[in-house]
Amino acid sequence: MQFTITQGINNCTLINSNVNKNFDLTTAVKIFKHFPKNKKQTIILSDLNLITDEINNEKNKIRFIAIGKNNKIKTNINIDFYDNVADLIKKIDTKKPYTDGIFFNNENILIAGNSELTPITERLELKSRQTKFEINLDSLAYNINYFRKKLKSETKMMCLVKANSYGIGDYEVACLMQMIGVDYLGVAATDEGVVLRKSGITLPIIVLTPEIDNLEMMIRYNLEPEIHNFRSLQAFDAACKKLGKREYPIHIKINSGMNRQGFLAEQANELIAALTKLKHVKVCSIFTHLATADKYALEQLKRFDAISAKLKSAFTHKIMRHALNSIGIEKFPEYQFDMVRLGIGMYGISDFAYKNTKIVGKFTSVITQIEKVKAGEAIGYGREGSVGKTPKTIAVVPAGYADGLNRRLSRGNTYFMVNNAKAPIIGNICMDLCMIDITEIKAKEGDKVEIFGDKPTVIEIAKTLETISYEVFTSIAARVKRVYKISI
Repeated sequence: MQFTITQGINNCTLINSNVNKNFDLTTAVKIFKHFPKNKKQTIILSDLNLITDEINNEKNKIRFIAIGKNNKIKTNINIDFYDNVADLIKKIDTKKPYTDGIFFNNENILIAGNSELTPITERLELKSRQTKFEINLDSLAYNINYFRKKLKSETKMMCLVKANSYGIGDYEVACLMQMIGVDYLGVAATDEGVVLRKSGITLPIIVLTPEIDNLEMMIRYNLEPEIHNFRSLQAFDAACKKLGKREYPIHIKINSGMNRQGFLAEQANELIAALTKLKHVKVCSIFTHLATADKYALEQLKRFDAISAKLKSAFTHKIMRHALNSIGIEKFPEYQFDMVRLGIGMYGISDFAYKNTKIVGKFTSVITQIEKVKAGEAIGYGREGSVGKTPKTIAVVPAGYADGLNRRLSRGNTYFMVNNAKAPIIGNICMDLCMIDITEIKAKEGDKVEIFGDKPTVIEIAKTLETISYEVFTSIAARVKRVYKISI
């Protein structure tokens, strides 16, 4: 069974599924496990037979709302019945937002039924724009497992969910990773880790670029810092002492040639001496960051092997080592050490593994207007879109540079897919809109537009912009609705 997930009002998460007449409550319990534990669980039913086995504690915690009295539902679960969809919507609207009387608040809401319940979904969705970032969590799980198969059974895996999981979504991705059993999560900032903890994520989380100003917050939320210099080491030990912590896990970063952050080889003895004296922190891992994926990376790995081995030998407890990123897992499997760090590879947007992984995210919109433009006319700001000697049919798409559609893609520098045909951008991309040429395409208002995904790919877009796919994904604005799909 496939579920579609969107962000709802009042910190709710909406989970939609078109199900048949028989609804299996066990499936609902499984899908709820993918979502934060700190939210209430609610199911809205319509014209269904509720299949349930012996009631257990998990199922008793679920709130049930049914549209239409269904005498076929025979269960000892308490259900609130509404005669029709309009009555439930009226109930929602009579509860003022941001008050104690709010009807839906901080809940995972599973809407299980037919199209009759669509108005309820529309009423509860936080964002209603038709420009969407569609994320397939099944593809994400597939990609993670693709890389996992390349590892030794004892090698641990850290998955990077920094920058809102590369623009895809923080706790949605983290919940999936917690379910499929990765070992660590990696974030860039303390705030990112705090959001995950508040959402019920219990996996170990490493903060890869911690700031000294919020070390105490990091400790309170059980986040583990990367330590890259003596200043941060002393500051974190002091913070642990203040909060009464002993042997708090830290992760030592080695500069093996990236020359951005980390301890140098010549600082190894001084680092060992400093760590030996400190009583409030304990080295959990030693790692480095690769600058390239060529022969220089091999030089880095050899340097790191020597430096990290020296550090490890100075302590009696077990210390992990990790160096490989996504491409490193493919190219240098002999340097897996104790853990690898999987980032861009699992999102299916890397050049090196593109053919072996699945696309996770698609940026889509719709045609909102179609116009015939006369020969000799121009289109858009600056009159940069020239119609030429023959008339053109132009479609307007509600996506612009404020949504993450880079303005350098204007004037035919990329195309969108409309009904399996290429429609080039014409004129300049606006803040909220852009125009495409559909003169040779059979299309109508309301038709779906693929900005990037299967075609053009995000890799093609990145090459056009002379950048990397990471930037394209992370540029998709927060106002773009994220829609998640997952199968149970």
